[in-house]
Amino acid sequence: MRWRKEILAYFYSHLTNARVEGFNLKAKLVKRRAYGYKSFRNYRLRLLTACA
Repeated sequence: MRWRKEILAYFYSHLTNARVEGFNLKAKLVKRRAYGYKSFRNYRLRLLTACA
């Protein structure tokens, strides 16, 4: 019953946040692999490449 509103919203709009959750997971993975990098520009490029 707690998620009733959200579940019914899916059937109304047929949209989910799965793509955003996938990008968040990729970003966390890239961040974990890039531990110690000093350049934000390089991190950003790696993240854009991973999510493309």
